[in-house]
Amino acid sequence: MTPTSRESVINLLNVKENPENKANTTNEGENVYDLQPNLPVETLYHAVYIPLEYKDQSDEEETYVFREMQDALKRINMYKKGRLKSFKNYSDAVAYARTGYKQSSSNHPVTVIAQEQSSNFRAPSTQDLIAFKWLIESGDVKAVKNIVWENPRYLISSGDTPALLQMGSRYNALHIAAKKGKPKMCEFLLNTVGDPKFMQRHYGEDKCKTYLNLEQIMQDLYLNTPDKGLNETPLHFAVKFGFKDVVRVLVSYSQCIKTLKNKYEQMPIDIICNRKCEEDEALKREIRMLLEDQFYVPVLRTEGNACPPIIGEPFSPNNPLNLNKDPISPHVEVRAFAGPMTKTQAVEFRKKWKTPPRVTPKKGQGDAPGIMNSPSIVLRLQDTEKGLERVGRDLAEEYQVLWKEYWPFLKDFVDFRSDDGLTKLERYLEQRFKNKEQLFYSTINPINNVYALANCESEPVSCQQTPKKIDANDIQYVCDKLKMCSLTTEIDNNEDTDSLEFFTPPSSPELVQDFDNDMQDAEEGSLIFIEGSSPTKLDYAVYTALSFTICPDTYPYIYRWRHDMQLAIKRDPYRFNKTSLRKKLFTN
Repeated sequence: MTPTSRESVINLLNVKENPENKANTTNEGENVYDLQPNLPVETLYHAVYIPLEYKDQSDEEETYVFREMQDALKRINMYKKGRLKSFKNYSDAVAYARTGYKQSSSNHPVTVIAQEQSSNFRAPSTQDLIAFKWLIESGDVKAVKNIVWENPRYLISSGDTPALLQMGSRYNALHIAAKKGKPKMCEFLLNTVGDPKFMQRHYGEDKCKTYLNLEQIMQDLYLNTPDKGLNETPLHFAVKFGFKDVVRVLVSYSQCIKTLKNKYEQMPIDIICNRKCEEDEALKREIRMLLEDQFYVPVLRTEGNACPPIIGEPFSPNNPLNLNKDPISPHVEVRAFAGPMTKTQAVEFRKKWKTPPRVTPKKGQGDAPGIMNSPSIVLRLQDTEKGLERVGRDLAEEYQVLWKEYWPFLKDFVDFRSDDGLTKLERYLEQRFKNKEQLFYSTINPINNVYALANCESEPVSCQQTPKKIDANDIQYVCDKLKMCSLTTEIDNNEDTDSLEFFTPPSSPELVQDFDNDMQDAEEGSLIFIEGSSPTKLDYAVYTALSFTICPDTYPYIYRWRHDMQLAIKRDPYRFNKTSLRKKLFTN
C-alpha cells in the first residue's frame, strides 16, 4: 500500500458512519469501517459478533467490524460468548457481525450454518488437570467418576476430541491409564465416554439427537489417537509394558485398531514386553493371543425353549453373529458363551463341545459304547434347560478360558465360579433374606399384632371401641391361630403338591458324606430360595453352577442357601437328578 493510499484509509477511519459511506467510533475507541470498493482485494475485515444477551437496547443496532486484528481481539475479550471471523468482503463481515451467520456472497442469499455452541462447563485449569492426571495414575476410579460427571470437559475438549492431560506428549486420559497399568480405570474411561447419558450431559439433548453416534466416535478417538512423540496409541503402551489386563480391556472394544503403526513402523504385536525388564515367555504368549482376533463360542436358545438349544458358530467382535434372519422363526438369543480364544482354539472348543468323546463301557455293561456312556450327553438329556451350559462350563474350565451365562433373576451374564459372579449372587440372596425377615416380623409379631390376630374372624373393631385386656387364654389362642395360619399360607403358596416335601421337619435328617462336615451342625432358619420358599429348577441350576467350596465368612447368604438346597436334595434325590431313571429308560 502506498503512503498516499494509507493516508486516505486513515482519513476514512475517522469519518463518522453515515448511510452512504460511514465509520462508527464507539466510546472505547473501536472503529467500524466501510471502505471504498476500490481498495485492494487482500484487505481483510475482522467481524465480531456479540450475542444479544450482552447488548443493551441502546446498542442493539451497533455492529463491530475492524481492520486491525488487535482491535477485534480487544472487543471480543470483553464478551465470553463472542465470536470472531475474518472476511475479504465488507458486506459479508457486516452480515456476520449482525447475525452471527456467514453468507457466501453479497449477490447470493445468506446460507445459514450451524453456530458454534459453547460448552456449559468451564475448561479445567492447568492445576486441575495435573491433579486429575494424578488421580488417574493412582487408579482412584471413584474420585475420577465424581469429577468427570460434574464437569465432562475433563474428558472432552472444546474441539470434541479427547482432552489432553499432558500437552507436550499429547497424552489423553487413556494414554495415562494404559501407561500406568490401570485396567479398571481404562474400562471406566471407555465406558464413560461411550455412555449416552454422559454425552447428553456434555452436549445437550439437541446435539445428541443427530444422526452421528457421538459415543462410538469418542471411543474410537480415545482408543486410536496416537501421542505426539512416538505416534503410539494406548494399546502400544499397554503391550510394550506388558500390562496383560489392560490389553484385554482395550481389545474388547470393537473400535480398537490393532494394526496401527508407530513412528518406527511397528504394530503393537511387534513390541510385546519391549519395555518390561523380566523375560516372561508365558506373558508374551498370552498378550500375543489377545492381539489376534478374539473368538467366542456361544449357546443359542429361543424364547421359552421353543426349539432345542444349539452351539453356535465361533464369532468375533469384528464379525458378530447374524441372528434372527427369518422373522417367522422364533427369536434366538445368546444365552452363554466361552472365550476369548483364537480361531483355532474356538473351532476345536466347539467341536469337542458339540460332539464329546464317548466312554468305552466297563466290563459287564456291554461290548459297544452306548449313548449313556458319555457324561456330557447324560447331562444334556437329564437337564434340558441348563445341560448344554453345564458341559460348556466344565469345558471352559478345562481350556482355561472365561465363561459367561445369562441368569434372568440377575439380568446379567455372570460366572458363579468367579468372585464377581459370587458377589452378585450374594447381594441378591442378601436382599431376599432381608425382605423375608421384614415380612416375618411385620406379620407375625405377637406383641404388636396379638389383638388383631385374636380377632381375625370377628367383625372389624370401631375406632371408638376400647380393646379388651388380653389374658393367658387369649395368648394361647393366638399361638394356636398362628400355627394354623402359617400352615395354611405354606399350602396356598405352593401350587405343586410335590413342593410340600421340601419343608424342613423339626429334626433335620443326617447329611450325606459328600457334603461339608461343618454343615451338619448348622441350624435351620426360615427357608429362602431364589424364587420362593421352596426349591425350583432355577435353584438347582445355580446350585450346580457354583464351585464346591464356598467361604461362609465371605459369602454367608450363599453358604446358608446352599445348605438348604443340600437338605432338599437329600430328601428327594430324584426330583432334579433323574440320571438313574433315564439310564433305565435307554437300557430298556
